Amino acid sequence: MEMKRKLVKQGIRALTITLPAAWVEKNNLKAGDEVDLTEAEAALTIATEKVVSQKEITVDVRGLIPRLADRFMARAYQKGYDKITIIFDDSETMLAIKNKVAELMGFEILNISKNKLEIQVISNQLNLDFDTLLRRAFLILMDMAETCYTAWKKEDKNALENIFYQDFDVNKFTYFCLRDLNKSQKRMEFGRSILYYLIESSEDLGDELKVLGKILAAVKPDQEMLSLIQKFNEMFRLSYEFFYKPEKKKAVQAFLLNKEITAMIENLYGKKNQQLTKALMSLDFCCRIVYHYTTMRLDTLKELSGDVAC
Repeated sequence: MEMKRKLVKQGIRALTITLPAAWVEKNNLKAGDEVDLTEAEAALTIATEKVVSQKEITVDVRGLIPRLADRFMARAYQKGYDKITIIFDDSETMLAIKNKVAELMGFEILNISKNKLEIQVISNQLNLDFDTLLRRAFLILMDMAETCYTAWKKEDKNALENIFYQDFDVNKFTYFCLRDLNKSQKRMEFGRSILYYLIESSEDLGDELKVLGKILAAVKPDQEMLSLIQKFNEMFRLSYEFFYKPEKKKAVQAFLLNKEITAMIENLYGKKNQQLTKALMSLDFCCRIVYHYTTMRLDTLKELSGDVAC
């Protein structure tokens, strides 16, 4: 129901409004109770913790391959479902779902029967900070990329293969951030859709670095490829720094490095063996993702605001 309220001046700067009596009574509120305010550009949402709506879904995944059941679980979690009931028909699908739940922060399997799983969030308000988890995801991704260089140079096969386990944490943190974006109305500084895309792409980056590590673990170090990976790591570091503190110099440096890396990749295609060619393709994909960390935040640069001192 849409309604209007007049703003009443309170003190020097504050403005107040009255709440609809029917809404106050329905939610059993009284003077002194606290409500949650969520700001989203021109909108301001008022909510009370006393009313908690649970978003549920029941899905029949019989006939789906385990990988698609895995993907469904991730999407349902990200979209904000609090309870997910899965009807399945084989043990492989059940195992894929159980393994995926381990990556969904706050979720637990409550009931399991012959052909049905019930998964539910154990806390509607996880004591986790979006910004902290997003930064941790970025740092893990940079460490994965750095390992591709340092471990391959030392021919440390175990370290390269262990990148697989780092991707598990990247998934956990990025999944939670995507879920938090879908369930809240905050963090609109440079666009919800852009931020969502960047986080989604970061999860893909973790998958690709995992693939790259596996490829490199199976081949001997190549100096041209090592130089390429080293330049990618430098571009990644600049892009990460730009993401949190946009500066024109870093944007230009990251762009030029990306251009140089792209030219190097194109030059090496057809000159390397099959495995190293796969590594080139994987690295090219990684560069395309990291490139967006700067280009999709250029609007935040103060130097581009047009405010020039006279």
